[in-house]
Amino acid sequence: MMSVLPLKITFYRVKDNTAKLTFICQKAQEAFQQEKRLLIAVPNLQAAQYIDQLLWRTPEESFMPHVVTDMPTQEWIAITLQEQVNVNQALRLLNLCPHPSSLYQQVEEVYDFYDETHPQKKELSEQRLRFYQEKGVRVHL
Repeated sequence: MMSVLPLKITFYRVKDNTAKLTFICQKAQEAFQQEKRLLIAVPNLQAAQYIDQLLWRTPEESFMPHVVTDMPTQEWIAITLQEQVNVNQALRLLNLCPHPSSLYQQVEEVYDFYDETHPQKKELSEQRLRFYQEKGVRVHL
């Protein structure tokens, strides 16, 4: 697949963990309802398992169909540790990693957190923001 810069990267300010979890569920539900593939990049297996369980429990009245995988899939929502391959050919990426996802060049839109829950997380958010800006990507905060 050819490398292209995403149309935009949007950072969402979060001041507590509840806001992060709510946002993750909202983006997954939005993608599913709009039939637009979403790739959720996570830093480790523990995070993958946590997000997996979250999406099975939320919303309470149903569940969000998804898969945890590092292999190609046709699922609308995929959670992955894969850093090189867009496993579900998503056009939207939700980056939950502390570093910029190398997959940002394979999607049209990236969602990221400007995490103010802890000074270290805020600094990592700043680093990701600067990285994308230095690459010439349009960033919204």
